[in-house]
Amino acid sequence: MMSLMVMQRRTFLKGAGSIVAATSVSPLTLAKAAQLSVGVVGGGIVGASVAMHLARAGAKVTLFEKSAPAAGATSKSFAWINAYSSDPHYRALRLKSIAGWRELDSTLPLDVSWGGAIHWAGNLAEAERLRADMDEFERTGYPARMIGANDLAELAPNLRLGSINAASFNSLDAHIDPVYVTQQMLKEAKRLGAKIVHPCEVQELRINGRGIRSVATTKGKFKLDRLVIAGGVDTPPLATQAGYTPPLKHAPGILLHTNRSKALLGPVVESPHMYFKQHPDGRIVGNDAPFAPEIPEHQGILQGPMQMPADIRALHGRRILAGIRNKLPGAKNARFDHLTLGYRPMPEDGMPIVGFSPGHSSVYIAVMHSGVTLAPIMGRYIAHEIIEDDLVDELAPYRPERT
Repeated sequence: MMSLMVMQRRTFLKGAGSIVAATSVSPLTLAKAAQLSVGVVGGGIVGASVAMHLARAGAKVTLFEKSAPAAGATSKSFAWINAYSSDPHYRALRLKSIAGWRELDSTLPLDVSWGGAIHWAGNLAEAERLRADMDEFERTGYPARMIGANDLAELAPNLRLGSINAASFNSLDAHIDPVYVTQQMLKEAKRLGAKIVHPCEVQELRINGRGIRSVATTKGKFKLDRLVIAGGVDTPPLATQAGYTPPLKHAPGILLHTNRSKALLGPVVESPHMYFKQHPDGRIVGNDAPFAPEIPEHQGILQGPMQMPADIRALHGRRILAGIRNKLPGAKNARFDHLTLGYRPMPEDGMPIVGFSPGHSSVYIAVMHSGVTLAPIMGRYIAHEIIEDDLVDELAPYRPERT
């Protein structure tokens, strides 16, 4: 558990109703930050947001990425921004992060697609769950409504869902090109003085009783005052050196990517059976199952990280594209471009793990699925906690100590 001394040294930020108010940069904060050298491990969307917000607050930031920015789980993400959760607290946090996306999109060239999301149910049981979800969402501030055939035709005139039992629409939802957005965040971080070092793998944390002193990397030693480990599925080995091993489960996911084609679709389209979207430039991304099917060809993929064989890529590409064309007939000229196989950083309980390591208060752990949705709020809150030495109570349910 976190030491009593550390707990007393920090105060809690209570009732953080506004992400702007909770993380505004005061002259005192800038003075504190200027004295801190903070390292960030991981050049995905979460690491990029943390680095950007730390740099905005005035810290001396060095981001270490072992291969290339956004090359890991970020580039294999469906990148749907939403607050779809059965947990009210987690849903509220995600809603606040959607507001953060709105704010970022107004200040950086992120090209967020604010088209909402259409959900549909193919049978009575799914329809009953969908109605219950939408009722709950609407009551708790997540705009949601059931829709009929006329609404569907207006929201997505090129969509042909066929026989459905129910459909709904969430107007706040959005989607992004996660690679492009991560690059823009890193560009902003660099503009503010951050150093982005890649390819560079962090190999060892040099820690003494007073905290982290430096990290040993494939490009030499870097002195640091704080370290944020946001390396996705690569987080556990490094975090273990700081006295904590985040429990992650193996969560492979595949996505079809097409070439650029005719613009046909604005909202994200999702059901228990398939999901897809279209970028503004015409590229379609999607899949026909939330997880890799348990078929013999997938046994290696389901057991541990591996490269997908070329013949399996082609098999999935043809199948998924055929399914999307069935629902989006206008995509008949879309062509299979590539298939991604990603390994999502999925905590065992499905909730984010964010906070200082119970073993070392100068090392911060940040690992989560829904990293795309949460990137703005986590970047702001993590920067605040590191620079102000002040814990945000909204993050209390997601601390490493719970696992």
